[in-house]
Amino acid sequence: MIILLDENLLSKKLKQPFLNKGHIIYNVNDMGWRGFKDKQILDLAEKHPFDAFITADKNLPYQQNLTGKTLRIIILDASSTHPNHLLPLMEKISEILSSLSVGSLILINDLGEIEYIG
Repeated sequence: MIILLDENLLSKKLKQPFLNKGHIIYNVNDMGWRGFKDKQILDLAEKHPFDAFITADKNLPYQQNLTGKTLRIIILDASSTHPNHLLPLMEKISEILSSLSVGSLILINDLGEIEYIG
């Protein structure tokens, strides 16, 4: 799968669990999309085409219409965006990513509990 990390997830350390599973991963900085609005990033990501988008922006489902998106969207509902705090969540996501349906929207919390939103 080809994965895009949002700009709140720029640490190279966060890419490693996905690379270990054979995925291809970029962040918005790699793509030259840093500072773009969420809607623009999501539209560009679908056209690229990326398979999944991972963000720590908990407000994304309330700010954007995600209906009909083909991306698998994973929202980190974490108490911190520090890379060492997020690394276990990224490892969990790397394990389940291939099982997510096209267009699915999930929330994953600090405990690694997953909630399917859409």
